[in-house]
Amino acid sequence: MNTTNNLAVPEWLGNIPSGWALTTVGSAFDERNEKVMESDYQPLSVTMGGVVPQLSSAVKAAEDSDRKLVRAGDFVINSRSDRRGACGISPVDGSCSVINIVIHPRNKQNAKYYSYALLSERFPEEFYRWGHGIASDLWTTRWSEFKKIQLPKPSEAVQTRIVGFLDEKCGEIDSIIRAAEISIQKYINYRQVVIEHAITKGILPDRNMKPSGDKAFGEIPEEWEMIKLRRIFAIKKIIAGEEGHQVLSITQRGIIPKDISKNEGQMAADYSGYQLVAAGDFAMNHMDLLTGWVDISAYDGVTSPDYRVFYIKDASKYCKEYYLYLLQLCYSKQIFYSMAQGVSEFGRCRLKADKFLHFEIMLPPYEEQVSISNYLKTKVGEIDRLINEKEQLIDTMKAYKKAIIYEYVTGKKEVPACQ
Repeated sequence: MNTTNNLAVPEWLGNIPSGWALTTVGSAFDERNEKVMESDYQPLSVTMGGVVPQLSSAVKAAEDSDRKLVRAGDFVINSRSDRRGACGISPVDGSCSVINIVIHPRNKQNAKYYSYALLSERFPEEFYRWGHGIASDLWTTRWSEFKKIQLPKPSEAVQTRIVGFLDEKCGEIDSIIRAAEISIQKYINYRQVVIEHAITKGILPDRNMKPSGDKAFGEIPEEWEMIKLRRIFAIKKIIAGEEGHQVLSITQRGIIPKDISKNEGQMAADYSGYQLVAAGDFAMNHMDLLTGWVDISAYDGVTSPDYRVFYIKDASKYCKEYYLYLLQLCYSKQIFYSMAQGVSEFGRCRLKADKFLHFEIMLPPYEEQVSISNYLKTKVGEIDRLINEKEQLIDTMKAYKKAIIYEYVTGKKEVPACQ
């Protein structure tokens, strides 16, 4: 604790100006704990970037299961430690998962100031500190604990000046972030156009074309063939039968080792039932064809027995990298999704093995497969570097936004007199 004006100020606030008081979250906000159904209110996701329309990657609740009502202007925060920092002010009415805490301001006049305090840089750690659990990764903060957290309480006039200043500054930062996000989406769209053209049309100029027989691929070069995927790939499934292997996750950023010590995401009680993956194998999530992915593993390990592991039969005839681009195109264009069976509104459509193996894909000459993959490695790498620069800018601006909010809501910096 720090001492200011004979007040015991919590560490997360540091020193606050003379004349300021303290209050609690429970004095500034009331909990909104009304249960509703998703069918009646727009589903929302609570993310590190705020409260947004439900993400396609979110785990869908069972039909008509309980959710929490959210009103526009409510502050919503995920109560679990593995989602630390996932919070925001909802711009719309809707519903959210019951693992979130929804609160609304008691006094509309100073609502924005206290909401800014909850969005500040050091608040997530204080929220976590008040929680409980058996381990740091199995930690929850309840409303009964959350409402006791102390907040700074300047005069209403000071609150008004701070809110006015932060509205302007945060608006400028948000404009920069939005512009960067728009640029990223344009780069992503351009990357897909480049990949699709190279994979389906090749990179040689002035060629005679012929119908591929599949409207998703359109015309292909005259000398290419269309063949069933089973001629190139074979599926394998070898259950590990023992623990101790590296657990691998299939994500849209690749096949990556899973840190099971963090208990994040879907966990298994026993990984001996997982299937083996060798470095160089292809692996795909064929049950979630909207947000799932396919990639080549750089690791030996195990992955879910529900996923599909497969390999190229003859590397002297078929270029791994070319066919990886082709298979990923089938995800991004939702070609696999259109072939799948399941409950489409929940995105849980399974691409059965027989349909997968009998799917017809392009077969360029081997040398051209290699040329195309080398071209795309360079071209896509250039685009990805531009995307990465924009992502870094966004991360920097988001961190800066949280930092300036903290500096001004705690009085470390004073709003300029001209404001």
